[in-house]
Amino acid sequence: MSLLSTVKAVLSGFVGIRSSKETERANLKPAQVIVTGLVLALLIALGIFTLVRLLVSSQG
Repeated sequence: MSLLSTVKAVLSGFVGIRSSKETERANLKPAQVIVTGLVLALLIALGIFTLVRLLVSSQG
């Protein structure tokens, strides 16, 4: 499975919109899902952190 497919699967899992048919059809390796999930979670957290810092610094 390609990296893009793995990222799509993990992001849809984050949002909770993955169907059971897609889950059964997908050929995902657990290591790929774990690593991709950790990287995406870190990127989302850093994005939120950066956004909050920008908003707070612009206030004062």
